[in-house]
Amino acid sequence: MPKGDACKTLSPLEAVRRYCLAACMGGQRSLVAACADRGCPFHPLRMKEIPEGFRVRVVRVVRRFCLRCTVGDRDAVRRCTEHDVCPIWPYRVGVSPKKLKRLIAEKRRPRQLELPL
Repeated sequence: MPKGDACKTLSPLEAVRRYCLAACMGGQRSLVAACADRGCPFHPLRMKEIPEGFRVRVVRVVRRFCLRCTVGDRDAVRRCTEHDVCPIWPYRVGVSPKKLKRLIAEKRRPRQLELPL
């Protein structure tokens, strides 16, 4: 991912498109449009459009792809260090980065102790 794009946060759908363009097809839009790999989780989303009847959230598709990349190793997905080159990296855990920060903060928040009566 170029340095100028590092500060701009991509939507999950834009990140998938960027991945298909850069990582898969070498930046050639015509190859992305003609992609024949129907087994790829990104195939229906490669044109930056959500097909009608598509019932899975895009971040979940990214999670599925990352699990496929690490051969099902969930810990490897969390420990992934490809953030400089992989446009889908922020969505690898299956939620948006903002939501992930909020969930972590809620989990770390001190809770009131409840004692049984």
